[in-house]
Amino acid sequence: MKLPRTRRIRTRSEFARVRNQGQSISGRFLVMGYLADDAMDEPFKLGLITTKKIGNAVVRNRVRRRLRAILQREGHRVRPGHWMVLIARHNAGDATSTQLEKEWKWMLRKSGLHLETKSSEEAAAA
Repeated sequence: MKLPRTRRIRTRSEFARVRNQGQSISGRFLVMGYLADDAMDEPFKLGLITTKKIGNAVVRNRVRRRLRAILQREGHRVRPGHWMVLIARHNAGDATSTQLEKEWKWMLRKSGLHLETKSSEEAAAA
């Protein structure tokens, strides 16, 4: 699932809106801010923040690539109608893709944004 430009949080005011009006969850590698938007017709909007505290440009880009890859695999499980901001913490550059994905899934469940999807076996039985 590629994230089209319309589904990205890009402006400072949009990031500030999630920060000021939304809630957040902190993990070891990531901080996730989220805000419900009932008027939104798209599944969700996402913004990624990777600061220089993580490391040089190579490390920051690697973290962003890993987070986008997780979204491609797991983005269909996000509850529609929310804005999310993922902030990579200083030790995210040392994390493996598996560790980042595990924390992403944990944050989704804890925030209530995780959509329970039927497994292929349950869908075949129904």
